Amino acid sequence: MRHEGVVKGVLADATVCTLAVEGPRHDCDELGLEGGERGRTELELIASHEQMHCLSARLDAVREEERKRIALEIHDELGQLLTALKMDVSLLRTYLAGDPAVMGKVEEMRELVQRTIDFMRHLASQLRPAALNFGLASALEWLVEDFSRHTQIPCHFHIEGAEPICAEPRADVILVSTATGIELSICDDGRGFDIVAARAGHSYGLQGMAERARLIDAHLYIRSEPASGSVVRLCVQD
Repeated sequence: MRHEGVVKGVLADATVCTLAVEGPRHDCDELGLEGGERGRTELELIASHEQMHCLSARLDAVREEERKRIALEIHDELGQLLTALKMDVSLLRTYLAGDPAVMGKVEEMRELVQRTIDFMRHLASQLRPAALNFGLASALEWLVEDFSRHTQIPCHFHIEGAEPICAEPRADVILVSTATGIELSICDDGRGFDIVAARAGHSYGLQGMAERARLIDAHLYIRSEPASGSVVRLCVQD
């Protein structure tokens, strides 16, 4: 009985020691998992922030295009209708020249149409100044003149050197289906960047893209150089 009690005591001590060793190890494993999840969550949050930034820029571009479209429709469609109405009123004045009372009313109609035309032109100009279609210098010159006209503050525009040419930003998205899977490529004509320097600086955007590619077992390729645009290619195999 004494030996049996000793054996049980030894087994109990061994169990306690095992739990004491495995307990911290289990805690460390959990901490490691939590750290990995936390890092992945941070990368996803950063990637989401950059996506929101890109989305905001895209919305601004779409909004500007919509303002341009509305301004053109106001100027072309509504402008033509008002011009035709003004011509009809002028013709009506010719027919009713012998009746002073009616002529007074026709003159009021003509002035009202002209005021509407002026307001239409002002509205279209505020939505999308026509000077924007002729370059940056023309747009700035129009802005300066408009500021002076509304504030009565003398303001002058000067340009030194040749007028800069601001090209419209452009990006191409290409989806290709191959025998082994699909390839998604995004190419732009932007300013580009130094990939080595970006990775050395722990670019969260690149890390987030790489992490997302790994989550779907895809291969991510990025090519870019300063002042030469960028190419991002994602290959997903079947």
